[in-house]
Amino acid sequence: MAKIVILGAGLTGLSTAYHLEKNNFFDFTIFERESTHGGLCRSVKHDGFTFDYTGHLLHCNNTYFQTVLNEILPPTTRNTLARKSYIHSHNHFVPYPFQMNLHGLPTEVIAECICSFAKRNHQHNNPQSFHEWVLKYFGTGIAKHFFFPYNQKLLQYNLKKIHPSWTGRFVPKTTIKNLFTGLANQENNSVGYNHTFLYPKQGGIQTFTDNLRKKITCSIKTNYNATNIDLKKKIVSFDNGHTEKFDTLITTIPLKNLLQNSTQPSSCNIKKNHRYLRCNAVVNFNVGFKGTSIDKHWIYFPEKKYPFYRVGFWHNFSKSLVRPEHGALYGELAYLPGQLREKELNQRVEKSIEQSCQIFGLSKNKNIVSQKILHLPNAYVIYDHWREKNLPALHKALRDHSVYSIGRYGAWNYSSMQDAILDGQKIATKLLHQFIPAQIYKKKREKKKKERSSEAHAIVL
Repeated sequence: MAKIVILGAGLTGLSTAYHLEKNNFFDFTIFERESTHGGLCRSVKHDGFTFDYTGHLLHCNNTYFQTVLNEILPPTTRNTLARKSYIHSHNHFVPYPFQMNLHGLPTEVIAECICSFAKRNHQHNNPQSFHEWVLKYFGTGIAKHFFFPYNQKLLQYNLKKIHPSWTGRFVPKTTIKNLFTGLANQENNSVGYNHTFLYPKQGGIQTFTDNLRKKITCSIKTNYNATNIDLKKKIVSFDNGHTEKFDTLITTIPLKNLLQNSTQPSSCNIKKNHRYLRCNAVVNFNVGFKGTSIDKHWIYFPEKKYPFYRVGFWHNFSKSLVRPEHGALYGELAYLPGQLREKELNQRVEKSIEQSCQIFGLSKNKNIVSQKILHLPNAYVIYDHWREKNLPALHKALRDHSVYSIGRYGAWNYSSMQDAILDGQKIATKLLHQFIPAQIYKKKREKKKKERSSEAHAIVL
């Protein structure tokens, strides 16, 4: 039995293993549900194209992560790119972020956005919903033409029931000066956490997880799907019949699945809460085509006539992802599980492919040579008020049983690849403070035992 059991060999699980081994701690075992490591940070090869499980881009604003990144993905093996991102609105490509770049929109839309920003309601001093937060910081015009329709499409949830705590560094604010600067066609491109980003030169985003995996000596037990976690007996059961005892469990599987599949003592009544944890799902459609004239990285689509919320282009991240003289498009369509029948979902996906190709002048007969659909059953966590109120208590109850639920879906939050690496580093550091003294003592004891044995052997001789 290993002292630490890790469930999930995605980015957070791999980071945890990497940081444990980096500190000479090897008493752990990793179990992964899929046949390979990587989680959602994986790439698939299809018809000469490489498609990620939707757009995973590397952003770095942390000194320690920069050090790890340079070790795992050295500067010579990655592209450093300046964002070329837009919002498609009123048949016009508005540079991202919308709230700073209104040039080119219809006059009445520009007037509505600027006037309502100047007159925005300041009564929401402490906004309790994302809806109120948007009105406070952007006004009704920008809300109407971008924030409300886009985020409704993205999250598939009532924005008045979503807490604004997720916004943080992900949604840049604006000023009157920004609005007028953008109106004068002086683009505000160096704004936001993702105004520059990194991407592997070869192999797609899986190159990052593959390189991290190579730094770890521990083997990964793949095709192990956890079906029950007994918190009292400290045993994990898998669908292949295997059971594993643990002293400490680090889990990166979705928190709602962890709760649903757990057996808890009477003193820990949190299992039923899995039904209140909400998360949407995403269909990622990919299209390979002849030609490479499209030079944008990604575009947001807030308008209701489009079922998809974003489209991007793989060939602008790295030429290695496509055939020579070809390009590739990816798009994303969100829905809540149980919201759509399979037939209706498939119809929306087909409509999304048709519309996105039409916008960029791609013809099924002349240009398109490949198509690949990928499914993400867990995509964006819904920050509703129940989550805001109850999530800390759920994590505490698990920690009381030596279970640490971390990573994007384990912690049940909205985070980046940088955050995943740092989550692994933090939990490894925390546990090493508990275990290392015992390890050192054990090593010293074994060393003394060997020295005594050698001395006794010498006397006999």
